[in-house]
Amino acid sequence: MALLFVFFALGPALCGFSMAYLLRYPSDWPGPLAVFVVSLLLTLVTQTWGTRRLKELILPQHRPVLSALRWGGLMMGPITGLMAYIALLAQ
Repeated sequence: MALLFVFFALGPALCGFSMAYLLRYPSDWPGPLAVFVVSLLLTLVTQTWGTRRLKELILPQHRPVLSALRWGGLMMGPITGLMAYIALLAQ
């Protein structure tokens, strides 16, 4: 269960970075595409399974916080992708 929390934001972040790299260097498509697919699957598993498990453990009044936490973790993907794309453009 602790491993889910490690990848809760790392999955979307890797997904965003690999997409930014793919947009900047489209000729190197196999590596970023493989990382994109793996991190997307990792994100789906950790976000879905992790929040389902946490809903069982927390009190009902704390469920909106869990929803905000999930959406915050998912937003790491576009934010990291945008920052990575800007950094790759600067090189």
